[in-house]
Amino acid sequence: MASTALKKNAKLLALKKAYMDQLPDRLAQIQSQWQTVQHNPGDERYEELYRAVHSLAGSAGTFGFMRLSQLCRETELQLKQWNTQPQDIDLVSRIDHLLQQVKAGIVEVSIAPAEEAGPSSDSPAPLAIAERKICVLEEDAEFAEEISKQLQHFGYEVVVYSDCRQATASAETTLPAAVILDVQYQNDSAADAFAERKKLLQENNIPLVYLSSHNDWQSRLAAVRTGGQAYLTKPVDITALIEHLDQLTGRHQQDPYRILIVEDTELLAHHYAGVLQNAGMETCVLTDPSKLLDKLPEFKPELILMDLYMPECSGVEAAQVIRQLSNYDSLPIVYLSTENALDRQLSAMGRGGDDFLQKPISDNHLLAAVSIRAQRFRALNSLMSRDSLTGLLNHINIKLNLESEIARTARNHRPLSFVMLDIDHFKSINDTYGHPVGDQIIKSLARLLTDRLRKSDVVGRYGGEEFALILPDTEAHMALGVVNQLREDFSDLLHTHQGREFNATFSAGIAASPPHSDVDTLISAADEALYAAKHGGRDQVTLHQSNKS
Repeated sequence: MASTALKKNAKLLALKKAYMDQLPDRLAQIQSQWQTVQHNPGDERYEELYRAVHSLAGSAGTFGFMRLSQLCRETELQLKQWNTQPQDIDLVSRIDHLLQQVKAGIVEVSIAPAEEAGPSSDSPAPLAIAERKICVLEEDAEFAEEISKQLQHFGYEVVVYSDCRQATASAETTLPAAVILDVQYQNDSAADAFAERKKLLQENNIPLVYLSSHNDWQSRLAAVRTGGQAYLTKPVDITALIEHLDQLTGRHQQDPYRILIVEDTELLAHHYAGVLQNAGMETCVLTDPSKLLDKLPEFKPELILMDLYMPECSGVEAAQVIRQLSNYDSLPIVYLSTENALDRQLSAMGRGGDDFLQKPISDNHLLAAVSIRAQRFRALNSLMSRDSLTGLLNHINIKLNLESEIARTARNHRPLSFVMLDIDHFKSINDTYGHPVGDQIIKSLARLLTDRLRKSDVVGRYGGEEFALILPDTEAHMALGVVNQLREDFSDLLHTHQGREFNATFSAGIAASPPHSDVDTLISAADEALYAAKHGGRDQVTLHQSNKS
């Protein structure tokens, strides 16, 4: 992890060095353009000159050269005034003087000492953290085996130790993602139960989860005082334990935000991209806005960072073209510019934009601004497209995804399997244990499906206790094996209610495309197969008749 951070930092430093190397040539071009336009007021090359100075004012600050950025900004303002008063000798003189200062600033930048990419190789290497590994400290071998089995269903690797000394010895070079400690609170021993391990966990931010038979204030307080971040009472609700582990370890983090950067200064665009990538976002850089119509459906951005002033097409014009497409009505477009006049900023936002970030912008400011806006867009989009209980795609969006996958399958002559899945006797579960327990079972199945299936597979809640799976590039007989394994794993999961443990099962039906070539017939075929599984005794997976060989 440390080496990855160093590589990312080195990439940003390399971009900064490449930017510094370009500065003399960029200044020479600006000086040449200035010499031309000052003797030819009204020359069309004034716009090129103004854009070049404007670009340098924004990019210099972004790369950390604030004095150079300020000088270029002053030059930009003087040029704007000169364009209305080209005969003003004092203005010409001031611009000449500013450009000399810019030249001196570039020389100063070029001889500045190089920055280090990170700590020296003499720094001690941090302990590695095994992202899927869970350490369980439990004296009861039977209980430890059951916990281990349940966690493994959800993709965790479990190591069981019977005492703290054994676990501490194993952690000399590698740490687990989390520790589960079963504490028998006898003679107020809870505060000392994990003393040997506590410091190492805290130093490396390793979460500690307590399991206990006690539900009193003192026991919970003792857990807090010894560094516990979660506390569950026996019998352990596996769904709740999994949710805690997922949250504490960050193992199932949300997909990275997708940010499209439209900026004609390539090095600056890649700097923005590098900053956002270092924070875990996906980025795509376009230096030519005319490529937007091709890139939007391919990359599916959640936010566009748009330079306001570009040579062939302004950011406002590009935003207006995007807004012509109904699919991108709500896509956030954030302008980037050195423009500080509020009326101009508001005018730009009134023509397709959502917000305005003023260059130069610090890396931290850029990251915060983009994260907030992308998160808001995703949250609003999720409300319309996802089920509120499970976070899975809802009924409508499953059908839209299925339509898209059927079309792709036909184009590429690849197989596609569609699965309808229903929890058995779900009404009886609700009647017996209550709707909150029913909701927990739905969530545990949703979690199992998303964890065990591929990234390319699509999982949705079709309605009630019914789920739908889209399995691209999967023959029906292969889907049968996958879904049967999921069925077996789900039936092994333990659910709890008022101290009672019980299991649940599901039935499923599978149909494939080809031969079913449209959404309605494919769903109908999978539904028929599900009906057959239900009437065949439940807790089984059935292929549609058309897919049996």
